[in-house]
Amino acid sequence: MFGITLKPHLKEEKVIEVISAPENVAAFRVAGTVTAEDYDKVIPAIEEKLSEHQEIGILADLTELEDMTGAALRRDLQYGLSKLGEFHRFQRAAVVSEKQWIKAATEMTGALFPQIETRVFPADERTEALEWVARIQ
Repeated sequence: MFGITLKPHLKEEKVIEVISAPENVAAFRVAGTVTAEDYDKVIPAIEEKLSEHQEIGILADLTELEDMTGAALRRDLQYGLSKLGEFHRFQRAAVVSEKQWIKAATEMTGALFPQIETRVFPADERTEALEWVARIQ
């Protein structure tokens, strides 16, 4: 689905890294192949931001993303479904990527969840992406 290739996972260091961002933004850099266990860094970081702010933005730098395991996709969907009643708190989502399938998936997500303003930025506009996602209402 969405052009994701599922391959056996060879563990790499820092597949998902929490990156510096304004207080109202949960920001991540993703590299290599993401597993369900990698979400153990993402979910607590998002929950911490939600505990501190009524509304937040999310930035995902996916320029080095290669793959996502089926279990990782399932974990992502489970977390998203658990937040259905709180989607109004996720004001903006910025994705940094040059990959067409990521752009298409982001645009589809934006259409499915219009209450979350989504935008894809090329890698050379990473700073602009962070500034944009931080300007939530």
